[in-house]
Formats: sequence, C-alpha cells, structure tokens
Amino acid sequence: MAKDKVDLRILKTRKAIKDAFLTLIQTKGYERITIQDIADEAVINRNTFYLHYVDKPDLMEKLCHESLDKLNVCFNLGMKDNGIRVTDEEMFIISLSEIFKAIEANIVFFRTMLSLNGYPHFTTHLKEAVKDIFLSGIGGQEYNQKFKIGLEYMISGLVAVICMWISDPEHLIVEEVIEHLSEIHFNNVLNLLKNI
Repeated sequence: MAKDKVDLRILKTRKAIKDAFLTLIQTKGYERITIQDIADEAVINRNTFYLHYVDKPDLMEKLCHESLDKLNVCFNLGMKDNGIRVTDEEMFIISLSEIFKAIEANIVFFRTMLSLNGYPHFTTHLKEAVKDIFLSGIGGQEYNQKFKIGLEYMISGLVAVICMWISDPEHLIVEEVIEHLSEIHFNNVLNLLKNI
C-alpha cells in the first residue's frame, strides 16, 4: 500500500514537471528554458527534477516518446496485418481516426511542440514515429529504392497533414481530413487534382 502512495507522488511530480515545461515552452520557448525555470514553475526544487530526468533534453525525449508511443498503439490496431499495402479502406479510415483521437487527447502537447516556441525537431520525431509504425506492420526486410521513395512520399504527406490539423483543428474537421486522406491513398493523386 505504501508503494502505491509513492507511485502516485511520482506521477503527480512528473505531471507537474510536464505541465510546467509545456507552459514555459509556450511563454519562453524551448531553447531559453532552464532547469531552474521548470523547478520554479512546477513548485519543486532542482534536486527533485534530477530524480526524474537527467536534463532538459532527457525530459523532452521522454515526453516525445510517451506521446508518440500512443500513436503507435492506435495505428497498429488497423495496419499491423496489412502494413503499407493497406487495401481495406475501412481499416485505413479506422486507423487514421484512432491516430487523430490519440493526438486530440494530448493536443496541448502536440500544439506546443509544433508552435514557433516549440521543440525544433519535433516534426522529425513525429515523422520517424509514423515511419516506424508503418514498417512495424510489414516486418523487418530489405526495401528497394522505389519502396523507400514511396514510403517517404506517403509519410511526409501524412505528417504534414497531421501538423496542419494540429495547428488549426477548429477549421479542419477530422472526419473530412480523414476522408480526403483516404481518397488520396486509394486513388491516383493526379486524378484527384484534375477534379479540383
């Protein structure tokens, strides 16, 4: 029972640190934040911070992994069996819906990371996470140049659309975004552009 109380305190402290960090990124920008700033905002001392994280990059890395791992679980719900060669449109739509739900549940984090004051390399982290998700669904094999180019094209476009929605979710309706992505995925892009 005592262990549960300790775990709860650790969780509360980590949440305070995370909340303080996100608030400071919005006001000061990632680059200008110090450990003392985080400690002051979270109402803890510096030693408490160091019990949980090595330094600011370690905190950022752990927060990124925590958030991006949730996307992995969601996407693999529908893509695991078929991987990149998804032909089932319904499963594709379900998988994208789960990704958008996971992002929406943690929208403050994602919006903060993508803001002007945010973490400069977050888009790269997001792109690598989505790429890993796709590749985990098709196994560890060698890929030819055509496959790599196609994957890069698809992932870059998907991440760009996700970032666009995160930056302006009030004007982009998730269902419409998913419908457009599905249409692009299952149809020739040139044919879609001709219909504009």
